[in-house]
Amino acid sequence: MCLQLLLGASLTGCVAGEAESAPKPCPSGQIAQGDTCIPGDTADFTKKQVEDSLKKYKLNAAMAGVWVDGKRVSFVASGESMTGVPASTDMHFRIGSVAIPYLTTEILKLVDEGKVKLDDKISRWRPDLPHADEITLKMLASTTSGYSDYVRNPDFVAELYKNPFQHWTAEELVKISVSKPLVKPPGAGFVYSHANWVILGDIISKVEKKPLAEVMRNEILKPLGLTQTDNPSTAEIASPVLHAFDNERRVFEDSTYWDPSWTLAPGAVMTGTLEDLGKSVTGLGEGKLLTPESFKEQITPVSKLSPNTSYALGLAVQNTWLLQNPSFAGYQATVAYLPSKKIAIATVGTQGIGNTALENSSTELLVSIANHVAPDTPLSGV
Repeated sequence: MCLQLLLGASLTGCVAGEAESAPKPCPSGQIAQGDTCIPGDTADFTKKQVEDSLKKYKLNAAMAGVWVDGKRVSFVASGESMTGVPASTDMHFRIGSVAIPYLTTEILKLVDEGKVKLDDKISRWRPDLPHADEITLKMLASTTSGYSDYVRNPDFVAELYKNPFQHWTAEELVKISVSKPLVKPPGAGFVYSHANWVILGDIISKVEKKPLAEVMRNEILKPLGLTQTDNPSTAEIASPVLHAFDNERRVFEDSTYWDPSWTLAPGAVMTGTLEDLGKSVTGLGEGKLLTPESFKEQITPVSKLSPNTSYALGLAVQNTWLLQNPSFAGYQATVAYLPSKKIAIATVGTQGIGNTALENSSTELLVSIANHVAPDTPLSGV
């Protein structure tokens, strides 16, 4: 901007070199979205990948969305929610661990507000827990506390399969985990445990002196504009519903309304839509709710998961992509954000009959789309 403009004069007389330079044209076959060039066939490619995934991965339904610089580029659903009911992009489903970065973002917001420090011992709020004077908030957020995972406890799994509609309290879940010895000493390495998120949610609630659901709604969902994301206290899902099916109990059955209370902290067990997944991963991937220092802390790798993938605070990092990929009770989803190009991708799938694979097929779908949209920053799975 030239000095004359600042003084309220006309642009006449401004030096031409001071004008903002036009963006560089995209290579042949690509189109501009903001400052990012993407393949011109991104929408068609995404649609075909979604349609092909139904047969390739034996899915009932599949969805995918691609956003660049906050603008929708591709948005597609294929398959059926139930027999005779086509899947649509406005359907609601369980988002599972997509909400984990909501928890770590909130704890970092509390750091920014001076209410807590990441190296605070959890004994400050939960002195009743084993090793509470050794485990820090950061260890919970990076799942390096060493606590065992109740989801891997055979007795818990047996009870879950016996009655998938059973409602679990936070204390019941934590008790199962802490009844077992630590898998590793606190801070000694990555040990994925759902107990970390349940405890972290409880601590957030204690710090804020409010129910976690209220904190999540006011501090995360509303600021990110997630109008279709909710944290009901029951197994309810808002209409229209994307139904899920599962064969974990050795019979292919509708698992849509299985109680999800065991998956995360009460108040962070959420449902949402494809559009909200895109808004969510974009907002969090840009650090919109955090100071630059806290955002850097959130995405800095803590543990190496594989040669290509690390775990930071509540999310995976691979080749500068930020990711989460929940999979449970017939629902699958993966979200990814590439900060350097402002590319967001979300994929969703529901298990079809004959699908016995343990892998999250939505991740493979997302990888194929990501590597088409940003081939110079490839993904290889999570």
